[in-house]
Amino acid sequence: MRRLTDEPAAGAEGGALGTTAERATLLIAVPSASLAFTLAFNLGAFDTIFFDAVFTLWVIATVVLVGSLASKLPPQSWQGRFVLFVPSIWVLGAFIVDPAAEDTASQAVFIGTIVITIVCLPFIAWILISAINPEFLNLPGSNRLAIIAAVLFFALAGYFVGARNDIFVNCDDFKVSGNDLPSNCLPTEATPNPGG
Repeated sequence: MRRLTDEPAAGAEGGALGTTAERATLLIAVPSASLAFTLAFNLGAFDTIFFDAVFTLWVIATVVLVGSLASKLPPQSWQGRFVLFVPSIWVLGAFIVDPAAEDTASQAVFIGTIVITIVCLPFIAWILISAINPEFLNLPGSNRLAIIAAVLFFALAGYFVGARNDIFVNCDDFKVSGNDLPSNCLPTEATPNPGG
């Protein structure tokens, strides 16, 4: 496997556009940190991760899994493929077991699938990033740490901004975007605070 180098790439006018490793780091960090911010913002503002994000994770993991089975795309290990199958276990568990059922067995299966999915999330993220962006594994360690630091920073920032959304946006911003109103959103004349 070829390690990405720190050799500058020439631009259209002969000037340097940054190194290959720097460009790959930016290409991976931007969408990863943006997604982390969005998920954490919703968790901070609404105390939940929206179902569409969960289903998006399932779709991405399933597509990468099928791609690895049908071609030479990563991951080529059965451990990696199993981790990518975990969101499907959650979907199948939710389909088979009624989460509103009150019997102990149904509740245990439903809670078990959620716990398994949550425990596997860091591994799923790692495999998805390295499968979709194979350059990630070839980056120098400092660049990989920079990506992880950016994701963690923006996840924390997203949670803080979501939890204290009343500082940054108002109730109208949530309403116009089609979202529910968090209990602590900043009221306006048009949209009073739902929390009273």
